[in-house]
Amino acid sequence: MDNAQWVQPVMIVCKKSGQLYTITNTREALDMLLRYWPVSDGKAFFDAMEVCIGVADGRTSKEQARQAFIDAAREAHIPVEIPDIIQVRA
Repeated sequence: MDNAQWVQPVMIVCKKSGQLYTITNTREALDMLLRYWPVSDGKAFFDAMEVCIGVADGRTSKEQARQAFIDAAREAHIPVEIPDIIQVRA
């Protein structure tokens, strides 16, 4: 599984716990889908699972996984926020 950081993180509120999560890579997205997702059906949910798993064997990219995760969140009516990227210069 790819632990490489996404270009932009995705922030969601877990419906089960009410906790705010910042998802920064494909491994975190898959973990969220498997453990905390409020539904276990829907086209976007299954697409996101397949795309995230596909990152491990190179069939899909981390950018595709990020977008699939966002689509699954919207399908499940989970609020999504995409924070602005802040670049810190040394």
